[in-house]
Amino acid sequence: VVSTDSAATPVAFASIYNRELRQGTIANHQGFFSFAARIGDTIEISSVGYKNGLAVVPDIANGQAFTALVFLQPEVSLLPEARVYPWLSKEQFRQAFINIPIPEDDLERARKNLDPQTLLALGENLHDANIIAKQSLNAYSATYYYQGQYQPQTILSPTAWMQFFDALNKGLFKK
Repeated sequence: VVSTDSAATPVAFASIYNRELRQGTIANHQGFFSFAARIGDTIEISSVGYKNGLAVVPDIANGQAFTALVFLQPEVSLLPEARVYPWLSKEQFRQAFINIPIPEDDLERARKNLDPQTLLALGENLHDANIIAKQSLNAYSATYYYQGQYQPQTILSPTAWMQFFDALNKGLFKK
């Protein structure tokens, strides 16, 4: 699954749905997906920020695989402006603005704004939406990528064994 907005940029984690079989999957981070389908099945591809795409499985010989590039067009939605006010009326805002307590000097304001406890509290409550979204999509991707089959076990991975023995040689497990 690739985007039409530039040079075949993959659409990561696109949703794929077979309308006839009522089954679906999710593409990986490179836009690749694979599953069994019948001749004539309509495959619907969707992703946030793109118009839905359709693909029909063509007539191919038995046992043959079918590979296709599915292009999705970006869809930009402009939302109307929303203004949020904490006061019910302009008069209440005016009164709150006039009566706001302002420190006497700039140094006192700077101390208040740079208080370590205040900055720590702000930092603990600060969450990066991009990082959280990426972690969530990676977790879903790993789950759906192996759906219907056994997930590989890291105990059987030569790379994992190599990393284990390297760590053992470096003495990382002495504790």
